[in-house]
Amino acid sequence: MKQIKYSELNEYKESRIYPIYKDQDICNEIIEKLGFDLNTIVNKEYNQITQIHTLGKLPFPSILFIGLGDSKEITTMKLRKAFETVSKKIKEPMNFIVKQACTDEINIHQITRLFIESHMISQYQEHVIGHDFKNIVDVQMISDEDIQKDIDEAIAYGEGINYARRLADTPSNLMTPVHLVEEAKALADEYGMECTILDKKALEEMKAGGILSVNLGSHIPAYMICLKYTNADTPYTAVIGKGLTFDSGGYNLKGNSLGMKYDMCGGADVLGVMKTLGALKAKANVYGIIPTTENLVSGKAYKPQDVITTLSGKTVEIISTDAEGRLILCDAITYAQQLGATQLIDLATLTGACVSALGDIYTGVFSNNDEYYQEFDKAMKESDEKGWRLPIDEEYFAKLKSHSADFKNSVGKAGAGASVAANFLEAFVEEGTKWIHLDIAGTADNDGTAATGAMVRSVVNMVKE
Repeated sequence: MKQIKYSELNEYKESRIYPIYKDQDICNEIIEKLGFDLNTIVNKEYNQITQIHTLGKLPFPSILFIGLGDSKEITTMKLRKAFETVSKKIKEPMNFIVKQACTDEINIHQITRLFIESHMISQYQEHVIGHDFKNIVDVQMISDEDIQKDIDEAIAYGEGINYARRLADTPSNLMTPVHLVEEAKALADEYGMECTILDKKALEEMKAGGILSVNLGSHIPAYMICLKYTNADTPYTAVIGKGLTFDSGGYNLKGNSLGMKYDMCGGADVLGVMKTLGALKAKANVYGIIPTTENLVSGKAYKPQDVITTLSGKTVEIISTDAEGRLILCDAITYAQQLGATQLIDLATLTGACVSALGDIYTGVFSNNDEYYQEFDKAMKESDEKGWRLPIDEEYFAKLKSHSADFKNSVGKAGAGASVAANFLEAFVEEGTKWIHLDIAGTADNDGTAATGAMVRSVVNMVKE
């Protein structure tokens, strides 16, 4: 995807994408050449598409109009949705008339980034194993104002989000912890990042009992992946993602494990974030940390009422082996702080309770610092991603009181499960460390199919200068 100028249009014979507001008239030159007032037949209502064939009267075969409604009511989020709608119709290369979508509030640089990102996300298709990957159809951006930098930046975001989606969409027999490690190594090589892989032996030497306990039921060893991106003079932020490549629930066996290949979406998102930062050459210092394992049943698997010792030294009584995500995350949170990170963001498909509370529209957001939360809330708004702050409270943590350990990993019954899980994680965050927890259980995939790359854009915008 690249910029083309109006003076170069004669070299391009592809059909045009023409965004149009209700309070706009279609270009007179097009109307005159087609010999018909298109304003009377093109549907300019929001998110409506009208295709007009030029019948040889113009040097390109057709115009795909996308209605944007009232220009005074348009928002960047509404533009994303409209651009995704029109992109789904694109089957062959086309040219997009950028300035037609601009308003007094939304400039040509924003429109360029919005369209390219939306187009790439909309065109993505889950890979059918045994068949070729589906390529994203090329769209050139028509503008005399220089927008190539905007195109390149938007491609970086789009590729980062789609990379996270591809990893999470891959079947769990083809995306094991070993495969995830290889992906991280390849990404580090591509962008010149430092890469540290803590294998089972290293985790045992560290006494990382959280992730090691969850891993007991699997014949595939656990790993702690750590990528280090350095390109600023600021303290390091750690972005941590739950990398459960498959979750059976363990001895608290799930009634239906369909969709559990997506329990690694947090980890996939971390690699998507790191890829985006690398492609942007962003000013940031970031650790990307992924604890990765499977949670399976075997004669060696951990059991309810076991007591484990985490990397922090805190002991945890196991109430539910299906509350495993917090056990691998707590070790990753401790490890991040050992590395010196003073700001933490974790992403995890952590609780069904968050899905019950917020559905698939909003991500659950928790934080131990109001100022840090406000920064992230601003990043979400800039990114057109929806999150809703949910409470953490010492009274929730009190519900995890144990008689045989420092605390339990679960209450074992329904009631504010997302907040209880967040309070569990907060117990591993040291005083003075700023922390945000993103429960993406409802937003990470489309009801067990097709990963979304939820919160990749917001996290990138949060951590980069």
